[in-house]
Amino acid sequence: MITRVLYIDDEISERVTQRIKSSLEVPDEFKVKLELPPKRLPGLTELPDALLVDLDLTTAVIDDETINYFGSTLAAEIRMRHPACPIILITKPNILTEYKSQIQMLEDSIDVDLILDKDEVIKNPEETRVQITSLATGFQALDSIGQDDWQAVLDLMQADSEEAALLREAASPAKDWTIPQTSRWIRRVVMGYPGILYDELTAATRLGIDVTAFRDPAVQEIFKSAKYKGIFHDHGKRWWRNRLFRIAQELILQHNLKGPVHLVFGKAFQQEYGIQLAPSICVYDKRPVANWVCYVLKKPVKLQHSVPYYPDSRPDVMDQARVSFTAIKEEAEFDERLVDADSYNLVVKELWEIE
Repeated sequence: MITRVLYIDDEISERVTQRIKSSLEVPDEFKVKLELPPKRLPGLTELPDALLVDLDLTTAVIDDETINYFGSTLAAEIRMRHPACPIILITKPNILTEYKSQIQMLEDSIDVDLILDKDEVIKNPEETRVQITSLATGFQALDSIGQDDWQAVLDLMQADSEEAALLREAASPAKDWTIPQTSRWIRRVVMGYPGILYDELTAATRLGIDVTAFRDPAVQEIFKSAKYKGIFHDHGKRWWRNRLFRIAQELILQHNLKGPVHLVFGKAFQQEYGIQLAPSICVYDKRPVANWVCYVLKKPVKLQHSVPYYPDSRPDVMDQARVSFTAIKEEAEFDERLVDADSYNLVVKELWEIE
């Protein structure tokens, strides 16, 4: 199936724009149609699989008139008229760095599904194609079901009854859901926060093993039924949390081992397959076995060498964010305002040597 993308840019003859088009296109797989922005703000006459829009359209001149709107304005208009079409903004890297607060507002907007860096698209066209195709196929799947049928959304996610119950607690748009809203919820909430699904680092760490060990083909084989294969799965590798632990606990029980999963899974695996798995190493004390992930450093940490951290509004059903003592001591990114009063008084002040 060919993914058809309409790319709207105010500089269609410029080298960068042409390179983006040529680097993305693959015969019989990915087609990009390049157009100038419309003089006025209509809907699309022909709906593409995805719409790619340059953020800054203000240098375009149509019939001797300069365009007086931004790509985000066009995105909002198209979203209102064609909610089943994914919308991606694309811009220059200096815009992303110089206007961070405005870019953050756009990322939080329901009118935009993805924001891309023009340079990164040229450097990594294959990754960009995967991102756009994932959005396109996901939106098409959601568009194929009735918007009063929440169970059909859960079926697209391939959730079992236990997982469906957890998803309902994850601030789901179960009532009167829309395609853009549900897409954002799956990608930003369910896949974005660990708790129902785990990314590779979190999955490995909660099992008490190193990421490299988790990638071992034998490990991947036993957990293949836990891998998320539902809608938007190409957005990033994920594994169902409950299925991971269920499989790990079954192996542990087979070998009559007792203790928390992160302390005994590696031993059970070695007894079963004769393969020693490297344990997860705590970023703070440099010793095994870490069982959580530091939010700031994105590295394994032991629970006792971290404190709760509140950087976002994740649903209660998700895993708690935690920050390591190492990040508190060494990282400028750590924000002391995002820990509770007890953690600040008992841990942060001591690590910072504040009287």
